[in-house]
Formats: sequence, structure tokens, C-alpha cells
Amino acid sequence: MTYNKENMTYNSSGPPTDNVLQEERGKVTNLVKYYEDSTTALVVQKNEKWLYLNAAAVHLLGYNDSSELEGKSIWETIHSSERQTVLKRIEASINGVNPGTFVQRWLRKDGSTVSVEVLAIPVENFLGQTSAIIKEVDHETKKIQEMYANYELITENMNEIISLLDANGRLLYVSPSYRDYARASIDEEIGRSSIRYIHKEDREHVRTEFYKLVKFRKPLMIKYRMQRRDGVFRYIESQGTCILNEEECSYVVVSRDVTEKHQAEMKLQLNEKKHRMILENSNDLICMMNHEGITVYASPSYKEVLGYEQSEVIDKDILTFIHPEDYEKCQKAIQTLTETKQSITTVYRKRHASGHSVILEAKGMAVSEGDEQVNHFVFIARDITEKIQLEQYRENIEKLAIIGDVAAGFAHEIRNPLTSIKGFLKLLAKKEAEHDRMYHHIIERELAKIEEVINGFISLAKPEAGEVAEVSLLKLIKNAINVLTPQAASKNIRINISSQLKTIVICCQKNQMKQVFINILKNAVEAIEENGKIDVILEENRNNVSIEIHDNGVGIEEERLERIGVPFYTNKEKGIGLGMTVSNKIISEHKGSLRIESKPGEGTRVYIQLPKGGD
Repeated sequence: MTYNKENMTYNSSGPPTDNVLQEERGKVTNLVKYYEDSTTALVVQKNEKWLYLNAAAVHLLGYNDSSELEGKSIWETIHSSERQTVLKRIEASINGVNPGTFVQRWLRKDGSTVSVEVLAIPVENFLGQTSAIIKEVDHETKKIQEMYANYELITENMNEIISLLDANGRLLYVSPSYRDYARASIDEEIGRSSIRYIHKEDREHVRTEFYKLVKFRKPLMIKYRMQRRDGVFRYIESQGTCILNEEECSYVVVSRDVTEKHQAEMKLQLNEKKHRMILENSNDLICMMNHEGITVYASPSYKEVLGYEQSEVIDKDILTFIHPEDYEKCQKAIQTLTETKQSITTVYRKRHASGHSVILEAKGMAVSEGDEQVNHFVFIARDITEKIQLEQYRENIEKLAIIGDVAAGFAHEIRNPLTSIKGFLKLLAKKEAEHDRMYHHIIERELAKIEEVINGFISLAKPEAGEVAEVSLLKLIKNAINVLTPQAASKNIRINISSQLKTIVICCQKNQMKQVFINILKNAVEAIEENGKIDVILEENRNNVSIEIHDNGVGIEEERLERIGVPFYTNKEKGIGLGMTVSNKIISEHKGSLRIESKPGEGTRVYIQLPKGGD
């Protein structure tokens, strides 16, 4: 037997017998007689029309006589919003199923709404009639019912899936939004497992987390994949909460589709991963500064370029490790950046962990958040030490080449007449008187000095040729020291060599490089009046060797220091001013560098850097 919702009639495979119909009519008649004079309101309907209302029901609905309602549509007295619920309850009653008590909104004769509690009287019959007892609910019950109705309205229309589970994870209730995933109707899903449509790879994780909720009764948040009816898996984020009701727990789970959010997060994570890989593998120094001038991020390249661990840089002032002479310049550049928010570029020096300076070129930029509020500043710095040294090397080579060309032409023009003068001077010496010999010796000394200058020019233009080979640097310097030992001993000057390595090999022309060390050590000896010392420090780096020659002599003024290496410029009374020029040229031709630091009264330091042997 089935019930047709459209005409509200009860159908069977065959017509009922007269005895059955008589019996059913008798049940209804007895029910009507029982409630006819009762204060309890009774209503009977058939085919969505009122068949009977007792006096109490007529009064409740604001009418004077039952004839005003009997035979008319029930929807004149029942609010249209209750239609689907009422039809389902009528169907259940005709089939002998008790639909329970339910509060509905009904309409009075004057059009006002009244909340009534409807208690269906289930009588399975062939007549298509249903009976119910109705009573007006009190104010508190009405408020509670309205609250439940509002909750139901919200739940039924939410995009999120609201579900109520038992301790085994079976559905006790699920909102209509579950229909996108349910293979059957929503009603048929009740009592089934809540994880049946979850991706197989995620089920065990979801099951484990749910049983933690059951055991510890603490809210949970979980993300997983669930398959829609169309076969597509969507990412779902669920928040579960334990609800304790009369010592029994049920579990409310609110689930939302976060696929787009998940994809955006994955894209963001991928971009972050790529950017982090770039940051962590970049040779450039990358750091971030806050408004207080504190470093909040430093790239791993700080270890490679400056020798500092990230932890030694982060949480420190951004100007830490800046060379003292560049501190004020960097301070002004940062001030300009923070005030104008415009990009800046500056060149400065930072101290390496080992003590030497590294030349950096940095670009600073303001970093704005989504609201365009600038909270941080990023600096990207590149080590340009080698670039600067290469530029200086090229400039030095070009300058020395010009000097060499001039020196070669000058020496050639002077040397020939000088040879003639010396020859004729010897002839005249045989005929000159005894009292003229003193003048002869003076002329010879001056000619020798001129010849020394010419030889210096020749060395500058074309140093002594020799084979380039691998040479022990330590041995080479010791040989140069041996040459100057008598002169140093006469002034009680100690020459010390400091080297952590027994063998340091360089690739050079032995005699030329020996002459360089002789020139520099000779200058050091001559700069000390007496009772002094000269320290020679040798160090080996990754690709180079460093030689530092330090004396405690009188030192050189800053304005004179700038001219060291200029031909014919000398601090000595008897010097010709070509020794350092020739030394600089030889070092440059060996792809090295020469640097001099000095202060009056503190002595002079000469730094030489040369490529290691085999490079």
C-alpha cells in the first residue's frame, strides 16, 4: 500500500471490503464523539480539507462555528511555510506511524498567527483521514520553538555541512548541503558512516582524529579529501565539538569546502619554497630590517661572504660590522630609505669575521604589506671586492704601461749621450792635472747616479726577463732578508717572519719577486732610525697568499702616502723614487695587488696579495 501526496488518498492493490470501511468509519466516529464536548481541540482532515473540528478547535482558531471551516482547505488555517512538514506528518499518520509532537504556525480567522502544538493520532485506514489534537503553546515554549526554527532555518540554508554524529561516527543528522556528496537522499544517509565518501588515503587519519575527540572531548580541526557525487574530490576542513546531553555525548561537526583556499595555500607554499631556495642558495647577501633598525632576517650567504653565522647577524643593529669609515655614509643612506621609502644604492665596506674588509654594493627597498603599510626594509648586497680590485688592477696596468713607454723612450735618448760623455771623461782623466782629479771624481759620481736612474727606467719599461716557475715564498723572502741583514744589524733592527704554514708556493719570476721584497724591506729598514723591528706575516687563503710587512718606523703622512708609487717621488734624501713604482709593476704583472697603510709615529704596513702556485 502507498500514499499519494498529490491527492492525499490512500491506495491499495484492491478496493477495501464493506466491512473494513465500516470498521474504519466507526473508529473515526467514536473519536469524534469522545472529543465533541472536550476542552481539548480536535481536528480531522481528508484530502487536505477539514472534515471535522470540535468546538475547542473552532474557538482556538477564532471562529464562531465549525461550518465556517468544515469542507474548506486546511491551508487557510495552516501557515504555508509548514506545508512540506504537514504533508509528511499526514503520510506517516495514515501509515500508522506516530510522527510525534510538533509545534507549527497556524492562522486565526483575523489573520494573526498562533503557535500550536500538534499531536497526531495515527490510525492506519483506507479512508485517507487523519486526526490530531492541537493546543496553543505558552510564551516560553513558543520562544524556544522559534529559536529552534531559526536554528533549523540557518542550518538548512548554510553552505557548510552541519552534521551530528554518535560515538561510532554514524550520522544522526546532516544538513541539506550534504546532498552534493550523498549518493542517496539525505534521510537515507542517517545512520550511515560519516567517512564513507572520504578519500581512502585520508580515512584512517580522520578516524584517528575523531576517536581522539570521543576520548578526550576536546575540539578538533582536520582537513581531508571527500568525493562529490560527480566523482571530483574536494578538500574539506571540519571542526568537531563534543556536546554533552544527559550524560550522553554527541558530536557536532561543521565542515566547509576549502579547495580553493587549499590550492591558494599550496601555490603560496610553492612560491615561498622557490623564493626560499633562491634566498638560501644566492651568493648575494640578503637581509631584512625593521623600523627600529634591527636585522630580522639574514640569508645563509653571510657565512660564505662575511664568515658570520645567521644567528650572529639576526637581532643585531643593521650597521653592525660596517667599516668605521663608512658608518656615517650608511647611516645617512638608511635614514633616506626609511623617510622617503624610495630605493637606494650605495657602496660600502663590511668587516669580515677574519678581520679584513669586504667591499659591497647594496640596494635597499621598502617592503609594503597588503594595506601598503611599510613594516620592513630589504637590502640585497653583492661582494664587489674582486671587481674593484680588477678595476684598480687594470688602471694600474694602464698607468704603468704609459710610464714604461715614456721611461723606455727617455732612457734610450739619454743612455747614448751618457755613454759618450763617460768615454770622453776617461780620456780627459789621463791628461788632467792632479788638482783637477777632485772634480773628476764628482763628475763620475753624478754620472753614476744618472746611470742608476736610466737603469731604473729600463727596469720599469722592461723588467729583467726570467722563467716563471713555482717558488717557495718563505725561501724567497728569507733570501731578500739575507741581503738586508747587514744594513738592519747596523741599526739594531730585528726582522721576524711569522707563518702558520711551512710551505707556501707561488708562481712567479723569482728574481723579479725577490727584487720586490728587497725594495719593500729596504724601505722599512731605512724608515727606522734604530732599535726597531720589522714583522713579515704570511697567510694562505683559498686562492691567494697574503704578505704583510709591518715596521715601527717613522711612518708616512697621509698626503705623501697617496703619492707612493709615482715615479721620482720619494721620502728619502738619496732615493730616486722608482723602487715602489717598479715593485708595483712587477706585482701587477703577476696578477697581484699592493696596498700601503701608514700613520706618522706608528709605522707602515705593506699588504701584498699574490695568486697561489698552480692558479
